Amino acid sequence: MRHEFVDRFCRTLPEAQKDQPFGPDTVVWKIHGHMFAAYTETGAGLSVRTAGMSHALAMIRRSRPASAPYLTGGGWVLLPWETPPEELRARLRESYDLVLRDWPTATSHKAAPDDAP
Repeated sequence: MRHEFVDRFCRTLPEAQKDQPFGPDTVVWKIHGHMFAAYTETGAGLSVRTAGMSHALAMIRRSRPASAPYLTGGGWVLLPWETPPEELRARLRESYDLVLRDWPTATSHKAAPDDAP
């Protein structure tokens, strides 16, 4: 199944972290606390970040991606699960690299008990 393919590939990306912040049916992959990929267990495909809204619209016009239904900002697209594996890998890597470029040192900070007021 494609979910396992995505998870296996994303685990190879340095510092990539799998998270389920929206519940057990939604998986997001993050780098430095920022999402670069997301899918749901019953969804139609894999959502990835693109270089921006104009790039996302151009991709949608010329190929199979669609607008990501729940990720409306930042040029996200939804790649159908039927997308060839080599294209999924390329789009995942592009999305990962974009997040590294745009947020090179950002981290997610979760309050630890010592941080409590």
